[in-house]
Amino acid sequence: MYESVRIYRRLVALTVSVALTPCVANGDVSGADLPLPPGTVIDGSGCPVEDDAFCDVATAAANALADGDADALLELSRLDTINCDDVAIAYFPQCETSAVLRGYGLSDPQFLVQFVDEHAYVDHLGAITGRIDPSFSDELGDGALSVIGIGTCGPDLPGRRTYHLAWTAAHRRADGDSQRVLGSFEFTLVDDWRIALTYVGTFAEWRTEHPDPFEESFCEAGRTPWLTGA
Repeated sequence: MYESVRIYRRLVALTVSVALTPCVANGDVSGADLPLPPGTVIDGSGCPVEDDAFCDVATAAANALADGDADALLELSRLDTINCDDVAIAYFPQCETSAVLRGYGLSDPQFLVQFVDEHAYVDHLGAITGRIDPSFSDELGDGALSVIGIGTCGPDLPGRRTYHLAWTAAHRRADGDSQRVLGSFEFTLVDDWRIALTYVGTFAEWRTEHPDPFEESFCEAGRTPWLTGA
């Protein structure tokens, strides 16, 4: 069995369990504070977990995202191969027609995973960074990219621990309007830490899973904010 398959099986179980966890927030996010001012260069000394190897990669990914550098994000991502016999097909719809999936993993607020080739993945990353609208504003702030925090999933055991680097921004839609989105890079460890899944969805979509998406999404990344002034 591929080592990465075991990680993905754990990943899917974790995301489902998070979605079903009883919520402690009352759903009022009007007073939420984003932990980093828009446009801040991410300083690795503020990484809130005690894993230097991960923090180095997460810092590079956060700054690549802030810089709109899709090629750098590609270099930090893992090209993976998944045997469909070893995963829950309900979360991997491509397995209905394929026995093996190979590529870069994308997911969404419904936790459905699809694999795409390098060209499509770079296009997806470019769309994430290229549609950011700093001029947008809502009760949570403006639309510039801000890091929410780090979510820690699973026990501290090889192949079972994953981390989320969670972020928010406003995305400009095709009709010219903008809306707040939440996203995350989920990192797995196979020899080194790499992005295994890239999540993005609107704030409204994530709120169908969690009354307070900033606190509760991505293994509660909002409860472990990236530290400022570290």
